[in-house]
Amino acid sequence: MASAVPETIDARATDDVLAFAAHLDCTAAAWLDSLGPGARRDGRRVAYVLVGTAEYALGLDVLVRSLRAVTDLPILLLAAGGWKPAFQAPNLAVLAVPEIVKLDLEGSMAARFRRTLTKLWTFGFVSLDRLVYLDGDCLVRQPIDDLFDGAGFAAAPDLLSNQPFPVFNSGVFALSPDPALRNALFEGLPATPSFDGGDQGILNALLGNDVRWLPIRDNYLRTYEPILSSAASAARVLHYSAKKPWTVASEAVGDPALLGLDDVWTERLDRAGLMAMVTAWRRSVADSEIAANAALGRVEADLALQRRRFNRLMRRVLAGLGLVALLQLALLGVWLFG
Repeated sequence: MASAVPETIDARATDDVLAFAAHLDCTAAAWLDSLGPGARRDGRRVAYVLVGTAEYALGLDVLVRSLRAVTDLPILLLAAGGWKPAFQAPNLAVLAVPEIVKLDLEGSMAARFRRTLTKLWTFGFVSLDRLVYLDGDCLVRQPIDDLFDGAGFAAAPDLLSNQPFPVFNSGVFALSPDPALRNALFEGLPATPSFDGGDQGILNALLGNDVRWLPIRDNYLRTYEPILSSAASAARVLHYSAKKPWTVASEAVGDPALLGLDDVWTERLDRAGLMAMVTAWRRSVADSEIAANAALGRVEADLALQRRRFNRLMRRVLAGLGLVALLQLALLGVWLFG
């Protein structure tokens, strides 16, 4: 774990971004060299790359477990925002990285994608011959080491994208890192638009014309389940987009409850992970109840205030009506008795 790493870095600081990318690459290369032949596939230096944050801690734990069940190739875990994982695994290195902040996306309607730009550090590992990147909400169900074969950039299509052109999902991809590609990405990053407010829009703008398409079994999005449920059993990688199986609430309105796929994920937890998830759920429910009770208390206080104001008004009205009645009696007396 590197020390003295800032929590964030501005995408506009191109020299600083490229310098940190070079530092990260040297650190990873030294660690991979220390592993000897274990860091190579068919003579090529390779690694799985993951990005971790505190919010995805349980997801990363399960992802690493699922990877280690099917492969012993090295894993580079990029720990962002000052997060430090509590779990360990063989041939896993944790590298602290700053979150890449692109200020023009901060007000995006897709603000939940803000931290996903951290995965762009992946393109800086130019000392690797090939790498495979996986989002922290993925679960590997079958061996996928063959994704290290081939060259260039490979990703699966995003079948639910609302763009008028083919779009790949950036939650899983294979990459042959290249200095020219790294420089083009980081130097062009400040001016590169993003149709989704996150990394997927940026990477499609950069690589959309050069992608080698993977089958959806290599990145089966959870949101496909209502329309492609028969394909889930053949999926090598399940990607829990939108609703995360370790959270109570969904990130997207109208996201369906898919208990079957959530159970597949939960089965990978150990007892400590399961207890951590239950504790987090209980805390979430308790926080919601506290917030709801506080809101109800504010409503009740407001109603009580409105009742007091109404009562004061009615007393004034009645007092006014009493005075009017007295005046009317007085006038009646004058009329009757002169």
